[in-house]
Amino acid sequence: MLLAPVLWGQQPITFDSVRFNPANSYLIGFSAFERDSGYQVFAIAGDGTGAAQGLRSISFSPNGSFELERQFHRPRLQWIGNTGPVTRVSEGGFATGVGVFGGGVVIDSLYLYRFDEFGDTLWTRFLYADTTTAIRKCIQASNGDFILVGLNEWPKGAFIFRTTSLGDSIRYVNLGSPALFAESIAESDNGDLFIAGHGENADPNFNDNCQIVKCTPEGEVIWRRTRSRISAYHHVIATQDGGVLAMGFYRPYPNWTPQNYNGPSISFAVKYDADGNELWQRDLAASDNNVDLGELTDGYENEDGSMIVCGTAMYYYAWNKGLLYKLSANGEVIWDRNYSHYDSVPGSNAQIFNAVQPTRDGGYILTGEANGPSPPNPQRLWLMKLDSMGCLVPGCNTVGVQEFESQLQSALRLSPNPASDQLHVELPLPDGYRLVGAVQAVLLDAQGKEVLRNTIGNTGIGLNGNLDVSGLPSGMYFLHLRDGEKWLAGGKVVVE
Repeated sequence: MLLAPVLWGQQPITFDSVRFNPANSYLIGFSAFERDSGYQVFAIAGDGTGAAQGLRSISFSPNGSFELERQFHRPRLQWIGNTGPVTRVSEGGFATGVGVFGGGVVIDSLYLYRFDEFGDTLWTRFLYADTTTAIRKCIQASNGDFILVGLNEWPKGAFIFRTTSLGDSIRYVNLGSPALFAESIAESDNGDLFIAGHGENADPNFNDNCQIVKCTPEGEVIWRRTRSRISAYHHVIATQDGGVLAMGFYRPYPNWTPQNYNGPSISFAVKYDADGNELWQRDLAASDNNVDLGELTDGYENEDGSMIVCGTAMYYYAWNKGLLYKLSANGEVIWDRNYSHYDSVPGSNAQIFNAVQPTRDGGYILTGEANGPSPPNPQRLWLMKLDSMGCLVPGCNTVGVQEFESQLQSALRLSPNPASDQLHVELPLPDGYRLVGAVQAVLLDAQGKEVLRNTIGNTGIGLNGNLDVSGLPSGMYFLHLRDGEKWLAGGKVVVE
């Protein structure tokens, strides 16, 4: 991470890809990982009839192009979890819990799937069945075991299911009352477990509030912490100092209900020490109305103690955004980026990051859901690769904005390229597209230094203008277009 800003001459590959479901149904990414020859995404998709949904494993090339999709069929509906539910396995490949439900059968079933590096199954194991078995996350413990969490009944409560590395059952624990809807789990250095989620809305004492539990490897509760409703933790990170970072959302007013709108949803993170003492709370993006969500969904800790977290913010009066933050060890924002693949009328297209993972070049791979115009089906798998500064085009962190929109990227035209005299910049805009103030073109050299900045004219249907590059040395440059509020598009320019 520290070397990446220095290596300007060896820029990493970045991309912004969307995958449609060929069945014209939803396709949503929940976990994404880098592999030696590209990226592997695990997703849930509909079959186009509305009667079934299933697990998909999708391979993408190093530049984000679709390569191969595998479908894993069972006669009922499948689910793997909500945010970053799949785990990378130390011996290679991946693993996840798979819940099977619906189809007119009242009993749910839980399976463990083990995949190779290319997302094909090595084996599957049936674990157990009950009236409710809602899987949320799978991790691999330090000793190689797999640990799955979710919601089970009866009695209703969070379950912890531990297996060997081959999927043989070791232990099942139901945490019982007060009922915890477990969303995430992490293992501390000494093997203790942190489980986070939210309370059952039928329990008057723990009604829809954040909960985090620390327990022994055997599932004995060490401590439990709750927060005021309405709130939920979606992801938990066991930190190097023995503590834990929990993240999700909350409504600022304790009497919020769907019938009693009293405040927006705020994405936030809370740090606890090993004994459950709250060290700090960091509020980040918030929705601009009483219904839509602002929430954090996934993240990880870097070796230096800083943290990368992602999520979404949905707005009624503005464009929706997928969120990416880098936080210091004490929760201060080092930088933040937000992207939208589709932007149209305010409040219409949710842009959601469900998971983030590091890549070998110091950057990030994110997946989730980019909602766009329909037909075809608006719910599309979103896969985005960013550099170490969270940029789609290197140098975005230097142009003075934090909001980033990627849907215009494919429309940008830079000609001639290579250029020796005048570089023509053209960017058509969708009907009714909102620009804030004048649009500037910012040109950076290969070391990230600004060498040129000009205003680009707005014709009413798009941006159109020229940049004089005749006085610049030959080499690689990076162009960024920005208005007074957000980054619009960018690309590489060769001057010769």
